Amino acid sequence: MLKKVLFGGESGLSVWANAGLALVRIYAGIALAFAHGINKLPPSDAFIERAGSFGFPVPVVFAWSAAFSEFLGGIFLAVGLFTRISSFFIMCTLL
Repeated sequence: MLKKVLFGGESGLSVWANAGLALVRIYAGIALAFAHGINKLPPSDAFIERAGSFGFPVPVVFAWSAAFSEFLGGIFLAVGLFTRISSFFIMCTLL
């Protein structure tokens, strides 16, 4: 069950449907990594202060985790490596 949740894919789709899903995944991953994540690496003092103003207890850790989850998570999503795990961390950051 855990293997299916972490690494399971869609089966029974046509070649065109799989190609379309791959293009959406690649575009979303590259856009997330290079439009949002790369600008946060390394986190600036203003970004860390803003994270602290939202009430996060350790703003430095949260700023670095947001930067890494958006950049590395986007790269992993585009490449197709650990997509469910990286999508979880991306979701936590965006929520």
